[in-house]
This record gives sequence, C-alpha cells and structure tokens, in this order.
Amino acid sequence: MKAVIERFEGDFALLEIRDKGQVIKVRRAKLPPPAREGDVVFCQGEEWLIDQKATAALKKEVEDLAAELWQD
Repeated sequence: MKAVIERFEGDFALLEIRDKGQVIKVRRAKLPPPAREGDVVFCQGEEWLIDQKATAALKKEVEDLAAELWQD
C-alpha cells in the first residue's frame, strides 16, 4: 500500500491513500525519521519506508501544476 504523508498531528501522521481516497492515522514513530509532509511512503510488513522515486515524481507533478497556474 502506498500513501502520501498529508500532515503530522502530534504523535501521528495522516496518510492519504490516493487510489482509495481515504486517510489513515499512523504513529509517527512507525515512519522513518527523515519522513516529511508530501513524501510517498509504503508499508512493507510492519515497517513504513519512503519511496524516493515516487516522492520525486509527485513533487514534479505538483510543481508543474503550480507553474501552469501562474502562466500568463
């Protein structure tokens, strides 16, 4: 399962599962220490890992959308 870190609230992270359109709560301690809002993460067993390639692709997608909004 892949999800995007939407935000942090105290000891929890809210993760959006994009293909299902749902948000789940995960203890912040279960995520890798460098995890940030906007990172794409996936669950492997009991461990959450950052998907660097998917995170970079999502960041580019967001930047491209923002650039389109600001074009004259």
